[in-house]
Amino acid sequence: GGGLTIRVCPPEVKARPSEVSSAALPVALFSPRQVRTNTVYSLRLTHGEFTWTMKKKFKHFQELHRDLMRHKILMTFLPLSRFALQSPPAGGASLELPSLPHGSGDEGARRPSSKQKQLESYLNALLEINLYRDYHAMTEFLDVSQLSFIPDLGPKGLEGMILKRSGGHRIPGLNCTGRHQFCYRWSKRWLVVKDSFLLYLKPESGAISFVLLFDPGFSIQVGQKPTETKYGVQVNNTCRSLILKCSSYRQACWWAQEISDLAENKGRDFLRLHRHQGFAPVRTETPARWFVNGAGYFAAVADALLMAKEEIFIADWWLSPEIYLKRPAQTDDWRLDLLLKRKAEEGVHVCVLLFKEVELALGINSDYSKRALLLLHPNIKVMRHPDHVSSTVVLWAHHEKLVVVDQSVAFLGGLDLAYGRWDTHQYRITDLDGDDSPGPKVTHSLISLVAAARSFLLLACPPACLPASRAAPLSVL
Repeated sequence: GGGLTIRVCPPEVKARPSEVSSAALPVALFSPRQVRTNTVYSLRLTHGEFTWTMKKKFKHFQELHRDLMRHKILMTFLPLSRFALQSPPAGGASLELPSLPHGSGDEGARRPSSKQKQLESYLNALLEINLYRDYHAMTEFLDVSQLSFIPDLGPKGLEGMILKRSGGHRIPGLNCTGRHQFCYRWSKRWLVVKDSFLLYLKPESGAISFVLLFDPGFSIQVGQKPTETKYGVQVNNTCRSLILKCSSYRQACWWAQEISDLAENKGRDFLRLHRHQGFAPVRTETPARWFVNGAGYFAAVADALLMAKEEIFIADWWLSPEIYLKRPAQTDDWRLDLLLKRKAEEGVHVCVLLFKEVELALGINSDYSKRALLLLHPNIKVMRHPDHVSSTVVLWAHHEKLVVVDQSVAFLGGLDLAYGRWDTHQYRITDLDGDDSPGPKVTHSLISLVAAARSFLLLACPPACLPASRAAPLSVL
């Protein structure tokens, strides 16, 4: 990475960018107040194209210093870590923990600008040493996570550890019916705010627990009355009312202001409805292609899946794992389940969302599809939704047909990757080329049609209600 340059421009300091992997994050710091333990500092940091601002009290610097001191002592006494400490650092830098400026009672306390520069030097000295820069207490102090510097996720927004309250979903069946404190729980999460959404992670594993999108239902409130929590912040959208708990009223106002600013400035396109009541604005000059029949659609999906490097997302009302995407099928290379298995073995993450049908009404057998895909490889994840009993959802179904590859190519409004969907402009009864034998041809379309008819008849007229001559089971060839 490049060198570190800091320009002091009272009352604000701006630093030049540097690489996180090999140099310190540039830090800019100013304080308009007398230096005390509870003095609030604003820190402006710049890393490449990312710039963000934090607010820290001097006691947070003291807590960081104590954590780093304990970390160094622990590393000194661990056998393997002692070897790392004894190895010479890159560039001749010392592993000695820099001295933290004192709080009140010294000469710097009477000169805030001097204290400001001392704290800048302290932070940048820490960031020059891998032992301290890579420690979790340092990344938490800088409000940095694994999602901070991903350009495709938008600008670096507010981040930090927060307490969030369970519940708040606007979907029936996902919440406790009561409003007493025993009906919810508080969990410690790492909150990440971006330009069009916010999410929170589990601190232990880094797994994303929930994503809240900014939409026309977005609003934010602060205070005990709307949140029923001291120092609470309520973030609303169409699907959920998320309640966060802060450590002080100042922090609650700061978080609310930062979230609101990001949503209303960077994400304002998603806070209102657009043409045809759509949630997304009109995008001009977008490469698009229309498909009329299943043959062209399935072949294009197969080619996109084959090019996947990172992830594949599929959402279907019905999915048949053994479907052939390109025909005539001389080999199994283009069979859907085997194609997904090959990509999973290459390290591609495959996520599949299937409609969980009411089995008495539909014979699409999503449970079989889920089990068949899950057995292929651990990189393949499958979820069926919704649970019609626990969620109280009855007259509703996932009818999306989506295939998204590497977040760069998307197929939507198309066909289920299932039997009975493949056809050409000739609309033949069978896709078995070269079969010139007389008589009707039994195809997957016919099989699925008969299965659907059988399910409908059994639902409308149980066998016990039918005459003996009509109660015989239907035969499917």
